Amino acid sequence: MPASTTRQFAKKQADRLYLEMSARIFRTIQSPDTNAVHDLRVAIRRFRRVIVVLKPCFPRGERRRIRRGLKGIMARAGNVRDYDVALHLHAKLALAESSLPVSEFRECREQAARTLVASLRRWVERNQNFFAIPAGAAAKRVLPALVKRYFRLGKDATDKQASMKEIHKFRIAGKNLRYTLDFFAPLYGTSLEGPLAQLKDVQDLLGDIHDCAIVRRMLRKSDKEFLSALKKRQRRKTEEFRERYAADRLTPALIAFHA
Repeated sequence: MPASTTRQFAKKQADRLYLEMSARIFRTIQSPDTNAVHDLRVAIRRFRRVIVVLKPCFPRGERRRIRRGLKGIMARAGNVRDYDVALHLHAKLALAESSLPVSEFRECREQAARTLVASLRRWVERNQNFFAIPAGAAAKRVLPALVKRYFRLGKDATDKQASMKEIHKFRIAGKNLRYTLDFFAPLYGTSLEGPLAQLKDVQDLLGDIHDCAIVRRMLRKSDKEFLSALKKRQRRKTEEFRERYAADRLTPALIAFHA
């Protein structure tokens, strides 16, 4: 693909992802419900990949400021999500309400949501004039390193002795790869549809494992019944993840980047 066409493509993608993130920010400010916070986190992750992948195309000081601001928002959105996950899993596992301080968790969730909304308002005030900067895409240079890291961490994460830290590192590597592939997908037609679908399936299982681990840390030893149910679910999902990753691996379209 000619360089000029690639630059036009990159600018169009960056503009689209920034506008999508902005829409999610305003939606969350209006109503920070579970779906809004989830969509906000996804939109921020996708735009952050643009800043990383197209790093040379953003002014250094501006790039650092944007990444720092988004990192703070993600941390606050993560706090809200943790309470949402705890309440969701408690309801899904059909345990007695007494097994979790539901009212206390809901109050904490609302406070975390208010903190998030305040940070989003500050973001809007500070970035009213920011727009995605024209950028040149370099997929063939960026993707091989991401794929190589994904394979390497996948080998560690699927080991039966793997720690939660190793599984979490693989989860983050998978997210980075998936969002980067999604960003570049228009350059490759339909050849990346298979890898993207596989990555999503693995990410869903890793997300379930992560959710159980997060809620177990939140509760510590406060409720044996809930903790026991979460531990069993985490163990089951971990086995499903290992089986799925071993069975699917990745399609030739993605392995080609690893060559």
